[in-house]
Amino acid sequence: MAAKMDCSAEEVARMNEGFSAILRRECADLSRVAIPGFGSFEGIKHDEEIRTDHASGRRMMFPPCIEVEFKPSTMLRKRINS
Repeated sequence: MAAKMDCSAEEVARMNEGFSAILRRECADLSRVAIPGFGSFEGIKHDEEIRTDHASGRRMMFPPCIEVEFKPSTMLRKRINS
């Protein structure tokens, strides 16, 4: 990626870390981060739940969590399919 962007590897790593920090912060707030022509990232909150292990019959409680969902744009889907 550094060669394509004509940057050093350190600069690319710093940009990647910055993007990751923004994505984590916005998705933690359940906001959407849209990148035109690429897609959008959105935080989705899942409530705590109790699941039963079918093999042992043991019940386990899973804490609430936030999952990041990516939805590709129409333009990206067309590029991938062609």
